[in-house]
Amino acid sequence: MLFKPVPAWKEAPFLRLLVPFILGIIVQWYLPVPFFLILDIFILLIILLLLFNSIKIFFQFRYYWINGILINSIIFFVGAILIYTNDSTHSTDCIKNCYQDNDIIVAKLSEPLSEKEKTFKAEASVTEIIGKKNEQDVKGSIIIYFQKDSSLSSVGYGSQIVFKKSLQLIKNAGNPESFDYQRCCAFNNVYYQVFLKSKDFVVVNAKEENPITKFLFFARSKTIAIFQKYIPGEKEKGFAEALLIGYRDDLDKTLVQSYTNTGVVHIIAISGMQLAFIYIFLLLVFKPFAKFRLIKILRPITILATLWLFSSMSGASPSVLRAAVMLTCIVIGESFLKRTSIYTNLAASAFLLLCCNPYWLWDVGFQLSYSAVLSIVIFMKPIYNLFYIQNKILDFI
Repeated sequence: MLFKPVPAWKEAPFLRLLVPFILGIIVQWYLPVPFFLILDIFILLIILLLLFNSIKIFFQFRYYWINGILINSIIFFVGAILIYTNDSTHSTDCIKNCYQDNDIIVAKLSEPLSEKEKTFKAEASVTEIIGKKNEQDVKGSIIIYFQKDSSLSSVGYGSQIVFKKSLQLIKNAGNPESFDYQRCCAFNNVYYQVFLKSKDFVVVNAKEENPITKFLFFARSKTIAIFQKYIPGEKEKGFAEALLIGYRDDLDKTLVQSYTNTGVVHIIAISGMQLAFIYIFLLLVFKPFAKFRLIKILRPITILATLWLFSSMSGASPSVLRAAVMLTCIVIGESFLKRTSIYTNLAASAFLLLCCNPYWLWDVGFQLSYSAVLSIVIFMKPIYNLFYIQNKILDFI
């Protein structure tokens, strides 16, 4: 008797929630609907769902498909609401809606200075705009290019600067079908850029630093210092920094171009592979002590803390976060002696990440990360079953 495989949407019900959620995000982005209309329909659907679940069980069972339609419609509008609320241009205090030429800008650096060939670059969040008539608190970020100068020694993460130089709108290069840099920046609430010389700005004495972010930057700088101390060769140092912690500022430009031309630039990108190695290493470390009760409690905590620390320190790209969320589901499931479907883990991680930032749906790293893992899951077993290898070592490989 032949047994048909269980379809993925039945094996992993979370997939059925992810599809309408993604559709809601896409539809609202390309065919925007006024927010009051979205909210009214969303509330109406919730009321209908509550009414349907309050009727007799017989009718609920007979017309079960109505329940499914209502739930999927609610998830659809959740996606639409998220894409609307994450678009800062709808807010009156968005820098794009407030800034005018000759306004005085108060900005706080969100990251340490990154050295380029002729400048230092950093992203900064604008906290206040001072116009001719009034002062206004604003939200939004800008990219600042500093002229290389010795006066920059006092400028770093958390530094507050004041300047009056006009901001320039971020624009695309103009090449047809090329990477949409302007949209990519807008998804991160970055709309302007500016070039500052030492005479163009003043550094405010007070620094505003987030302790967790400060620790992550400190840990990354210490790690880079270790690489620079023990790894000979500038190209090798830059490659190790990019491969192990995602720091690309020291990468040799010729080497990057060579990888790009040959189509293997993804090798120097932080992805789930690094997290998987860390996860496997920690499992091996804890394996000899698995019988101890205290270790059973400490193991998941240590593994999760290490995975998320590494993910944050390496830049928290969508591909890394995908792996971190998936491994988190696996670790929590194993702690409660439960195993979930890989499709459920994939769908749940994608759903959670898109809840945090629905714009990641357009991120190439997000798209390729899920495409690659899903392809492995779908095609690995059929291809493996085509060959029978008796040698255990070869079979393992």
